Amino acid sequence: MTSTDLLNVHPVLFDRVRLSIMAHLSFAEAAVDFNSLLQSLELTKGNLSTHMKKLEDGGLVKIDKRFIGRKPRTSYRCTKKGKKEVQNYLTTIESVLKASA
Repeated sequence: MTSTDLLNVHPVLFDRVRLSIMAHLSFAEAAVDFNSLLQSLELTKGNLSTHMKKLEDGGLVKIDKRFIGRKPRTSYRCTKKGKKEVQNYLTTIESVLKASA
């Protein structure tokens, strides 16, 4: 394995914030609501929203928006493709690091 194998990793995952979001969601057993994710990752609302849109566009997360009473509730979950891409990222990084040691 060489460093050029990193070119096979989904490009959306190279951003540290998006990688953190995906790690959080891929290990969650259920959907994670916006405010919980916001607190856990210590992001601003705008920052989280922007990154979630890119992850959704890449097919890595599913966004569910609904109203509970009169309050909007947005929750996120990792898609099968998202979990596969996170696993591919981790495997590739591990292999590159082992090859360079």
